[in-house]
Amino acid sequence: MKVKKIFAYAMSLTLLVGGLAACGGAKTDAKSLDGKWTIVEVRGEKVTAERQPNMAFDMTELKLHGNAGCNIFNTSVVIDPADVSSLRINQAATTMMACPDMETEGKILQAMQEVRSVKAGASENEMCLVGEDGATLLLLEKE
Repeated sequence: MKVKKIFAYAMSLTLLVGGLAACGGAKTDAKSLDGKWTIVEVRGEKVTAERQPNMAFDMTELKLHGNAGCNIFNTSVVIDPADVSSLRINQAATTMMACPDMETEGKILQAMQEVRSVKAGASENEMCLVGEDGATLLLLEKE
């Protein structure tokens, strides 16, 4: 039983360190999200869906649409002019298809609801959507 706890702790630490390395950047302007992004990680877990989830931000119109791995979603975003890194994603309207991997999609849609700001990723092609506590929820890669 102790071995399982140690293994679980080691895996959690690995995910945490991996998430910090990818999203250790400073907060950045939410408007720099403009364009299409591939969702490569959800809460530090690599996305391995058959159809790669993506997000397309239109920061002029404050709109967001994409594919969560199966279903298409559409929503709007809110930014705070007093804090350029702030970002909230409103609840998304989605299509209702059933697919083999609904778990990943559920995790993505839930994480979207918890986004509070944007951080720069490890490279100029990465952005991190983070929660209120600063933890990375979604790691995005520019398409």
